[in-house]
Amino acid sequence: MKRLLLFSMIAFLISGCQSKQSEPTSITVAAAASLSDAMKELNHMYEKEHPETDITLNLASSGVLANQIKQGAPIDVFLSASESHFQAVNDKGLIEPDYQKPLLKNSLVLIKTPKANSLSFSKLDNVRRLAIGTPETVPAGAYAKEALQFMNLWDKLEEDLIFGKDVRQVLTYVETGNAEAGIVYETDYRSSNNVKLVEKIPEEAYSPIIYPAGVIKGASQEATAYYTFLQSNEAKEIFEAYGFQSDVSVDE
Repeated sequence: MKRLLLFSMIAFLISGCQSKQSEPTSITVAAAASLSDAMKELNHMYEKEHPETDITLNLASSGVLANQIKQGAPIDVFLSASESHFQAVNDKGLIEPDYQKPLLKNSLVLIKTPKANSLSFSKLDNVRRLAIGTPETVPAGAYAKEALQFMNLWDKLEEDLIFGKDVRQVLTYVETGNAEAGIVYETDYRSSNNVKLVEKIPEEAYSPIIYPAGVIKGASQEATAYYTFLQSNEAKEIFEAYGFQSDVSVDE
């Protein structure tokens, strides 16, 4: 009887350990909306290679994500399209010092609906409905504002601008004809077959578009492993396939 009881206890303990080991580790990744397509593919790859990991992807403008983290949202890894929003989180001591770095670069383009008349960046005052991201919370909008100010167009256009809650909404406004033209990242333009490229906006007109990445303090080891994966050659190839530049060494 005692031997049977002992075997039962051992079997119970082994079963409990196996059950605990089989439970997947969950991490939440907060990423700028402009990264959505690349991140979905990367996360699918990572989960396939690491079946013990479940990834929840939280997509929004970098300003919104930064505020969520500062308010205590359960986020493990942060990828921002803005160094200033990333630094605002870092200034609160919320990002691991040894697990943060510039990850990607991007650029701005002017797009229009296929039916819109010919236009150029230097003559945007002829456009009736121009869409950009909300500058206070959407990095693409902040960069667009810089570019418009550089061309002395901001004061002329400000009252008639259409603002999007993130850069993907700006793209949608142009795709649907709710805006005649829009300023988005080159990567967003590449994701759509329903808009036309007008021109690349001169890079001297706006600050360098850097995407920092970092691990939030208190995150699990799986979060740091995922952060390391984002810097791997296979991850860089996917980012580059979507139009991002992975070489940011000159800006570090």
